[in-house]
Amino acid sequence: MSIKPRVSCLMVTGNRKNIARRAVLCFLNQSYPNKELVILDDGQEDYSDILTEIPEGDCHYIRIEKQDGTYLGGLRNLILDKATGDYLMQWDDDDWYHPERISIQAGFMDQGYEACWLSSTLMHINTPKLRDLPFIGGLPDGVPGSIMHVNVKDIRYPNIVKGEDTVYQKDWMKRKWFKMPDEYSYLFIRCYHGSNTWGENHFYRRTRNNFKDFLIFNWYKFIVGDLKKNPKFRLPSNQQDAIDLFTADSIKLGLFDQ
Repeated sequence: MSIKPRVSCLMVTGNRKNIARRAVLCFLNQSYPNKELVILDDGQEDYSDILTEIPEGDCHYIRIEKQDGTYLGGLRNLILDKATGDYLMQWDDDDWYHPERISIQAGFMDQGYEACWLSSTLMHINTPKLRDLPFIGGLPDGVPGSIMHVNVKDIRYPNIVKGEDTVYQKDWMKRKWFKMPDEYSYLFIRCYHGSNTWGENHFYRRTRNNFKDFLIFNWYKFIVGDLKKNPKFRLPSNQQDAIDLFTADSIKLGLFDQ
């Protein structure tokens, strides 16, 4: 039986140990066998005790001093250089990943693509008004933070504070790439928790980021007077199953109340 390509899951973090526990749990729950978690940490908190369940050789925890002038894009470049996998993927510390995420995405890569990403993801906004209204949010070119790509040395992130993954995605669009259909949005939940790189409105506007959705959103908000009736918040069964798994993981770790 052939060995599957090695997949490196790349987490850039710092002083977010509590919420990073969920991303670590997601890594442990992956069905894909040949993988490693690479963590680049420029904070003061030591994550060692939340990594003990990862098999030896499958976790590389790298701590560095915070460097003036090195922003998120620069940190992502540092971690790219540490990865040993055939395929590399962004694995942010505050999002949630379905147990089949790596297996399914690597399956597309095995078809000969140099990069692939999701058209859309599930979105969860942990505020009193919206925490019970998860929805599917996408972008025309797909979601930059969901990228998996081959391990190359000639494509790197710009050293900027935010938006670096969008620029990176554009560079990969010059190669052979694939945008996975909306039906796979259950593989990834983007989570707003109050200390994200982007603010709440960045997440919230995904409910209405095209003209059709804008009209529908305002119809249910101002005419019907009940956002919960907006079809945007009615998830297919597999999407709802993912939300249920995400919620259970978050409760298990004490991130959500029961």
